[in-house]
Amino acid sequence: MSDDLKQKVLNVMKTSSEKGKKKVFIKSLVNQLPDEDKREIKKAVKDMESDGTLKYWSSGSTVYIVLAEDFHSLEEE
Repeated sequence: MSDDLKQKVLNVMKTSSEKGKKKVFIKSLVNQLPDEDKREIKKAVKDMESDGTLKYWSSGSTVYIVLAEDFHSLEEE
């Protein structure tokens, strides 16, 4: 797993969060990194979820990816 890819994913997530969009679809993340392989992005997200950098958040019918630091604020909503 490339640390460079993880950093790119983290940058996209932080940029989205700063713009007020804390929840991101995996498909949206893949679209924002068009030069990267879709499977590798999914592996990076899964690895980052395992190490606590990212979390999965579900609305009940849809699963999103969020930064771990934003997760608790979403749970309170």
